[in-house]
Amino acid sequence: MKKTLLLSAALLAVCPAYAQTQPQLLFTNTKLDMTYPDVAGDYLVYNQRLRKRHQVMQVQRSQLDGSAQHVDAKFNNEIVRYGIAIANGDIAFVSNRLGVITPWLNTSSKQVAIHTGIFHSLLMPNHLDVSSDGQTWVFDSTLEAARTPRLSKQFSDVKLKHELQGQAWRMYHERLWQTKSGYPETQKGLQNTFEKPYLFAFYHGSNDVTMLNDGFDASLSQDGKSMVFVRETRGNFDLWLQNIDGTGLKRLTKNTYADVEPSLSPDGKMVAFVSNRDSRGDVLQTFIHVLDLNTGKITAVTSGMGITDGGPAWLDNNTIIFHSNRASQAPSTDTVDNWRLWTVALPK
Repeated sequence: MKKTLLLSAALLAVCPAYAQTQPQLLFTNTKLDMTYPDVAGDYLVYNQRLRKRHQVMQVQRSQLDGSAQHVDAKFNNEIVRYGIAIANGDIAFVSNRLGVITPWLNTSSKQVAIHTGIFHSLLMPNHLDVSSDGQTWVFDSTLEAARTPRLSKQFSDVKLKHELQGQAWRMYHERLWQTKSGYPETQKGLQNTFEKPYLFAFYHGSNDVTMLNDGFDASLSQDGKSMVFVRETRGNFDLWLQNIDGTGLKRLTKNTYADVEPSLSPDGKMVAFVSNRDSRGDVLQTFIHVLDLNTGKITAVTSGMGITDGGPAWLDNNTIIFHSNRASQAPSTDTVDNWRLWTVALPK
C-alpha cells in the first residue's frame, strides 16, 4: 500500500543544501501526529497517528516528496509504534499483535516477531533502536512488575494524550508519566519512586539477550558497537556513553535539568538531544541541542516560547529532523495540538 505525501514549500530547503538554521516544516498535513523520525541508508521512518489509527511510515530520504510505505496494524486493538529505519529498507517496530508487546521486523516479503519468548514474562521493549545494518538491537524495559500493566495500557491507548505521544522519555518517572495541569521542574532532588529501567541488547539471529546497566532511550552508533543513553538520578536526567559490550562507560552531560532522547550522528562525532535546560526544567518547553563529543561543547539549535521539540534524528551529519508542536505560521512562538516533522541545519 502506498500513500502520496504533501510537502510544504519549505521542503525545497532540505534537499540538497542546508543553508538556513531556522526550523523548516516538512509535511503540510495538519491532521496527523508525526513523531520520532529515524534515518538509515536512504530511508526515513517515522510514526504517524490519525485519530485512532497508528502507522509506521517509510519514505526515501532522497525523495521525501515521493510515495510512502506503511506498516499498519493487522488486527483490531493492535498498535504499532517505535518505528526504526534499517539501511536495506527493512523496518523495525514494536507491536502488541501477539497479546504482549514485542519487537518486529518488517521486510519486503514478511513480518517476523523477534525474541517472542522473553517478552511473555516481565520484559517490555520500549525506546527501541536498531543498528543501521539491522544486526544489533537495543531496548529498555522496566523490571518493576507493578509498572508493566500500566505501561502496557499506555502503549495500547489509541487516545494517548498529545503530550505523552511526543514525550516518551517521561514514562519512567512517577511525577511525569501522566498528563497533569502542571509539572515540577525536572531538576535534581525530584522524587521518583519508580524503580530504574534497564537496557537490554541482542544480535539478530542470536538467542542471547544481554542485560546492561540501568538506563533507557539508547541510540546506537552506525556499526552497533556503542550507544548513548539516558540515566535518571533523583529527577536529574543526563546522557551517558557506553560500548554495547558493557565497557567504556562515560558520562556526557551533568545538567541540573533534563537531557533526554539522544541521537548519534552518522559519523559518530556528535549527539543531538532534547533538553529543557534553557527553560529551567519546564517539562513542556524543550529544545534540540547538539553535543560535540570531541570538545564537549553543547549548542542549542532550536528555541522558542511554549514550544516542545522532541525525537531528533540525523538526515545527514549537518541536518537534524525532529518532531515539534510549533505552528507553521509562527514557528518561534505559537504552538498547535499536533506533532509535525521539522528539520534544522547546524549553525555554521
